[in-house]
Amino acid sequence: MLLVCLSFGGAGFTAVALLLKLPSLPNCPSMFWPLASASMRLYCAQVAAQKKTVDDLLEAIALVDALPAEHALRGTINQSLEEWTQEILNIAEENFHGGKLAEAIAIARKVPTSEGSRANAQAIEERIESWQTIWTDAEKIYKDIEDQLRQQNWATAFRHATKLLAVRNTYWETTKYQEATVTIQAARVDAGKISKAKDLAGSGGVDNLAEAIETLEEVGIDSYVYQTARKSIEEYGRDIMNLADAALEARNLSQAIAIARRIPQSTNLKEEARAFITLARAESQSWRPTVGSLENAIKQAQRIGPDNPLYSRAQSSIARWQQSIEQVAVLERARDFARTGSVSDLTSAIAQAQRIPTDNPLWDIAQEEVQRWRGDIETIQDRPTLTQARQRASRGDVKSLREAIDLARQIGVSRSLYGEAREFIDRWEGEIALQEDRPILNRAQALANSGNTSGAIEVAARVSQASPLYGEAQDSIYNWQTEASDRQNIDDANALASAGTSEGLASAIRTASQISSGSIWRSQADRNIEQWSQQLWGIAQDLSWSDLSAAIAIAEQIPPDSNLYDRAQTQIQDWVALLNAPPAAPAAPQPQYIETEPPTETYTEEFVPEFTPEPAPEDPVEIDPPTTLEQKKPLVEIREFGDPLTDPS
Repeated sequence: MLLVCLSFGGAGFTAVALLLKLPSLPNCPSMFWPLASASMRLYCAQVAAQKKTVDDLLEAIALVDALPAEHALRGTINQSLEEWTQEILNIAEENFHGGKLAEAIAIARKVPTSEGSRANAQAIEERIESWQTIWTDAEKIYKDIEDQLRQQNWATAFRHATKLLAVRNTYWETTKYQEATVTIQAARVDAGKISKAKDLAGSGGVDNLAEAIETLEEVGIDSYVYQTARKSIEEYGRDIMNLADAALEARNLSQAIAIARRIPQSTNLKEEARAFITLARAESQSWRPTVGSLENAIKQAQRIGPDNPLYSRAQSSIARWQQSIEQVAVLERARDFARTGSVSDLTSAIAQAQRIPTDNPLWDIAQEEVQRWRGDIETIQDRPTLTQARQRASRGDVKSLREAIDLARQIGVSRSLYGEAREFIDRWEGEIALQEDRPILNRAQALANSGNTSGAIEVAARVSQASPLYGEAQDSIYNWQTEASDRQNIDDANALASAGTSEGLASAIRTASQISSGSIWRSQADRNIEQWSQQLWGIAQDLSWSDLSAAIAIAEQIPPDSNLYDRAQTQIQDWVALLNAPPAAPAAPQPQYIETEPPTETYTEEFVPEFTPEPAPEDPVEIDPPTTLEQKKPLVEIREFGDPLTDPS
């Protein structure tokens, strides 16, 4: 019984468990598709399509697209195929708008175009062609932007950039548009740096060139003006090298080295600058050439390698210095002769130095030495003559000074002491002139003080042009002539003004105004001019009552430096305004009484006290109200004023 119960109970439990257990899902990846049912294919296709990837969607399409067209599930399958095909095209479209044209085209072309897939191959190709057209147009616009940026046409580049906003692609309308605008702005900033650097470099100087290079170094490699900046950096670096070379040419070694060290690494001239410093130090050894200094110069220059741009220049200098070593020995022997300072040894030194040929680099140095030694010889030969002349001139009298001048003139113009001798001659001639011409000038001044200006001028004119007192004499003559002319002007002006007419007074003012400001007669002339201006003003005012034009003409003769000038100018403006005034208006018609009929019920009586004189107490006037319906308006008198030119009131 126990066994039977266990058997039937186990069977019942197993049956219930089997009834309650859910069926297990099919394992699609391990499915053997040739034996799989249509429903199983559709199920696994739906599972794959839910992953929303291109490969899974294509796998889903492939699973169900293999079923026959007359299958019972074909309606459901075709609907799913359309959905999955559209999802693939949507993914391709997203790639297109995300800036991945090639991926979008590849995805679109993976869509099956069989009859059962419901995909239209022509429509897909048309869509792909549309993408390619949009992409090509956008790339052309961007290329135009880049071309305008290279030409630094910022406004045109921005106008092209705005075209990207209408290309019907999200990637070009957003990402590439923002990239273009940022690039344009950055290019404008970099162009400003190039302009600033150009201004700095144009100012010249090592500091400005170095600052210009530092400014250009801020331009990034991805900038559209980067190549322009690089070209300018190299150009400005070469300018600094030229300045260093100029300093070396001027034999300023320290300055040349300091300038060369300022060349930045970005100029690609750093190695050349180092070689220049080496060559500059070698060059400095040759400035005072000796055998030892030239050998040291050659050793330093040989350190410049063949790969350096200054190698050819260094080799040329080495060859020149090697050629000079033998001639330097000749020049050093000549210098040894000249050290004693005697005429014979200096002559031997000159002969020795003249052995150096003219095509030798040392020839110029040798000629300098020869000129100096010849000067020493001439100095030794001419110094006694100049010393004797100075001793003779120390007596101070005119005769001794003339004898000293004759001795000094024996030193020829080509001699080394000629300049010194010429200075003594000029000094002694000045002393002679002072002794001979000062009495003449004193006599002329005495005549001028006594009032004999013409005689003073005649005497002062005797001072010769070579005399040191000539300038003083000419100044005195000019002052005396001016004084005489000013006095004559005063006399002439007084004579003109004595007539008392406006013409005479105006001519007197013009004549007196010619007197110079520094003349002793200027103060009197100013007083007379003020007096004559007052007289002119009075004449003008008198004429203003009868002839304004004549009054204006006379008032205009008052000079600007007169105290009456401003007052006269103001009055002239008023007179001119009166002359240009419009003609008087015609007389107004006589006023008339206007009778009106008042309303029947009431009437109004108007009193105008301002036009009615108040009656005297002895003759009272009673004002009664009107007894009729007539109302009379008061009479208003309109008076026309007279001509202001003839009626001053």
